[in-house]
Amino acid sequence: MGATRPLAVLGNTARGLVRYLEGVLGADKYRVYLEHQGRDHPGITPMTEREFWRDYTDWQEKNPQGRCC
Repeated sequence: MGATRPLAVLGNTARGLVRYLEGVLGADKYRVYLEHQGRDHPGITPMTEREFWRDYTDWQEKNPQGRCC
């Protein structure tokens, strides 16, 4: 029973680290987009993940900003 608490803390820490890294790397953009759509545009069907990433990369090509690659 005593080992359960440290494992729970470790699991929460790992989940937090993953979310942080997703944010830094941009992997959470689609999830954030879906949250925005649901909150601010509830009647509109959101893009699929594939459509979202295509639209996002097209936008990046048209609007170059400082980025590593």
